[in-house]
Amino acid sequence: MHPRRSFLPAAILAITGSFSLADAQQRPGDLGLELLRNPAVREAVEFARTDEMRTIEDQIRVCEVEAPPFQEAKRAELYAAMFREVGLKNVRIDAEGNVIGERPGASARPNLVMSAHLDTVFPRGTDVRVRRQGYVLRGAGIGDDCRGLADLVAVARALNRTGVATPGTITFVGTVGEEGLGDLRGVKRLF
Repeated sequence: MHPRRSFLPAAILAITGSFSLADAQQRPGDLGLELLRNPAVREAVEFARTDEMRTIEDQIRVCEVEAPPFQEAKRAELYAAMFREVGLKNVRIDAEGNVIGERPGASARPNLVMSAHLDTVFPRGTDVRVRRQGYVLRGAGIGDDCRGLADLVAVARALNRTGVATPGTITFVGTVGEEGLGDLRGVKRLF
């Protein structure tokens, strides 16, 4: 399986487990099989696979909005709307500009944070149109990190569409300031 195609099913498997880090280190191959015994998890993994074209469209949608460091606000607004579209709760943009949305679990803890960054290295005025060449997408920031942003939305959509229950809350975050002079300011704000 292509590495990018395997991310979504792997992410779904990882976040739906109630296993410890020690378990994961001692028997890594068994955990995926164990989780796949859960019909809801199998359904979410299959949904993510069949929803790939929508994930690609989300990737393009995000990528075609400029987001140089310290100028991520327009992309943040779009991303917050995407979080709402897939049913995340308590969607907000914090004082630093991070987009945060939550998927409540059975309890508040454990709380898993999944993040990708909103900003790109490209300055304002860069052509951000995405071009398709067969199965290849070309565009400023298409892989760094527009795919990561689209993947977070896809994971939330798959979990919500299939009703997968998680032991704790999952917090989805689009962070600002990852690139260059941004100095990870968005991630630092979270902690």
